[in-house]
Amino acid sequence: MEASPGEQQGEKLVSLLERLAQVERALLLRRAHRLGLTALQAQLLLHLSERPYGVVALAELLALTPATVSEALTTLERKGFLSRAKDPEDGRRWLLKPTEEGLRMAQALKGYAGPFHQALGKVSHQEGLLLGLTELLAELVRQGTVPETGLCLTCRHLRREKGFFCALLGLALTPWDLRLACPDHTPA
Repeated sequence: MEASPGEQQGEKLVSLLERLAQVERALLLRRAHRLGLTALQAQLLLHLSERPYGVVALAELLALTPATVSEALTTLERKGFLSRAKDPEDGRRWLLKPTEEGLRMAQALKGYAGPFHQALGKVSHQEGLLLGLTELLAELVRQGTVPETGLCLTCRHLRREKGFFCALLGLALTPWDLRLACPDHTPA
């Protein structure tokens, strides 16, 4: 049985996203290796540079076992890139965040996306692309397919009247202000 036009479009979009993800991973891997890190260590450092996480939350975010994540985090801590602090909400857990050296390393890692930035500069309707991809991620969070990361579109403080408004901060937001990992996020 042949797929409907809507299914064909969906398959094409998923294939496109998968190819783009492959390119992104290859670029990150290259940069990470040049800086003496594994791809996983680089991913962890980049996520932690956005907001503190615990081991279990990072494992869920990356779809890995806590043991795998813990091993990579221990290596980053030994290299002086991370520090641990007790979770103020649960004293049994630890939150990890980058040290000053870890933040410098995360900044050096971020350069891996240069080719993407160049290519995006030539794409028309960037704001529409941003909103579409953000809505896609928000829907995957709502479905429970991916864990919550602090996405503004899934926060109870976000209002969508005549644009976007953060009720917590009392700020009007442009689509470019929407965060993917807000430290003040409260799930809707």
